[in-house]
Amino acid sequence: MTPIPEELYGDIAATACRPDFADWYSQVRSTGGCAEPIHLYGYSRTIHAATGEILSQREPGRLLVACGNRRKTRCPSCSATYRADTFQLIKAGLLGGKTVPDTVAAHPRVFATLTAPSFGAVHHRTSGPNGSIKPCRPYGSHRCGRIHTPDDPALGQPLDPDSYDYTGAVVWNALATRLWARTVQLANRRAAHLLVVRQRDWNHQGRVSVAKVAEYQARGLVHFHAIFRLDGPEPDAALPDGATVEILEESIRQAAHLASIELPHSPLLAGRGPVTWGDQLDLRPIVAAEHGEGTLSDGQVAGYVAKYATKGAEASGTVDRTIACRSCAGQGHYPDDSGADRYCRRCHGQGTRYQLARLHISDHARRMIQTCWDLGGRPELAGLRLRPWAHMLGFRGHFATKSRRYSTTLTRLRNARRDWQDDRTRHAHGLPPDTTFVRPTARDLEVVDPGEETVMVIGHWAYAGLGHTPGEAAFAASVAADIVESRRIYRQIRAEQAA
Repeated sequence: MTPIPEELYGDIAATACRPDFADWYSQVRSTGGCAEPIHLYGYSRTIHAATGEILSQREPGRLLVACGNRRKTRCPSCSATYRADTFQLIKAGLLGGKTVPDTVAAHPRVFATLTAPSFGAVHHRTSGPNGSIKPCRPYGSHRCGRIHTPDDPALGQPLDPDSYDYTGAVVWNALATRLWARTVQLANRRAAHLLVVRQRDWNHQGRVSVAKVAEYQARGLVHFHAIFRLDGPEPDAALPDGATVEILEESIRQAAHLASIELPHSPLLAGRGPVTWGDQLDLRPIVAAEHGEGTLSDGQVAGYVAKYATKGAEASGTVDRTIACRSCAGQGHYPDDSGADRYCRRCHGQGTRYQLARLHISDHARRMIQTCWDLGGRPELAGLRLRPWAHMLGFRGHFATKSRRYSTTLTRLRNARRDWQDDRTRHAHGLPPDTTFVRPTARDLEVVDPGEETVMVIGHWAYAGLGHTPGEAAFAASVAADIVESRRIYRQIRAEQAA
C-alpha cells in the first residue's frame, strides 16, 4: 500500500470533518472515483407531469459529474468506462448485438496494423523466430549493439538526433488521419474492382466497414490498428458474390500501397514526396475462436482495440495535455473585432502555457514539440494546427473512429445506462413500465406536451469548478481502487463459474 505523505494528513482530516462529507462521498462514488470531476451548482426536480407530484428533488447545491476523459493518465476511472464502452462497440461489430445483426460474425474480417515510414534509425527491441531478442542496430553507420530491456528509456530514441527527419515525422503525424481516410476510400474501390463490380454500383452491392484506433509508438509516430469488415450494402444484407477474406486482404494491401496525401505548399517541404504508409503492413484474419498462427479471435481484437483507445502520446515520452495557450491557440496574438492582431495577455504573447525547457519529457519528444512549434508559426502551414497539437507531436485526429454502419455508437451505450437509471426510478416510485422520461430545457418547457405517463426532469446547473483538493483526491483514489478490486473479484467469480 502506498504511504500517505505527511503534508496530506491535514487536508484529509479537513475533508473527513466536512459537515456535508456523507453527501460528497456518495457523489464521489457515483462518479466512480473520477480524478478530475466537473463541479456544477444548481438544482433539479423530478416531477410527474400529470399530477404535479415531485418524485424527487435536489436542493440548490454542488454536484459532481465525471469528467469523461478517455486517457488513463488523466483519469483512470473514466478511462475504464470508456474502455468498456469501446470493447462493447467493437465486439458488437464483430459478433452482432446492440442493433447489429448477428450475421456479421460470418462476414470476412481482417485486423490490420498500418505504420509510419522511417524518418531515421532509432533504438529498437525485436525478437527472432525462436523468441530470442536481437541486438539493436549491430551494423550500419549508426550502431548500438545492445539488447534493450522492455522498459529501457532509450527505445524509440534516434541513434543520431542530428540526422533524424523531425520535420517529416511531424508533418506525417499531422496528415495521418487524412491518409487513413484515403486508405478506406481506396479499400472500397479495390474491393469493388476485385469483385468485378462497377464503382457506381458498389454502394448498392457491398461496403467495407471499418473501425480503427490510433496508438503511439515509442519513436513518437502514430500507427493504426484497424478492423476491416466486408459487408453487403447494409450489415444485414447478402454479401456480394465472391466476397472472401482473401479478397478483403488484397483490397487492404493495394489500398495501403496506393494511398498518398500531397504535402502543403511550403519552402520547408519542397522536394519531399507525398505522405504514404510505411513498408510494414500486418494483416491477420479474424475468426470466431483463436486457431492457427496468424489469426485472431473476436474477443482478442475487441480487447486490443479497447486497450489502445485509452492510451495517449505518453508512451512516446511527451505530456498528456496541451502546452499551447487556449486563448490564442499558441500564436501569442489573435484578431479582434476589427481584424487587427491583438496581444494575448494570458500567455504574454509567448503562446505557451508551460516553458518547454522545464517539462519532464524525453529529448526526442522535446525536439518533436519544438519542430511542431516552429512549423506551426509559418502561415502556409497554419491549416495543420501544429501548435495547438504540439503536445500530441502533431497528430490531431480522433484516437478511435468507425464507419457509420460498422456498429452502434458510444452515445447509444451511454443512453442505455441512462435508461437503466430511469427504470430504477420507475421501480422506486411504482410507475408503469411505459412511463416516459422527458428532460426539457427552459426553452422547451412551453412546448412540452405532458401526458399521463410522463415524468419531467427539470434542472438548472452552471459550471462551478473542476478537480479535487489533495485530500479529496486521496478519498477519490480509494473509491476508484475499491471499484477496480470489486470488478476483478466479479470477473474471477464469473470465470470460475464458467469453468
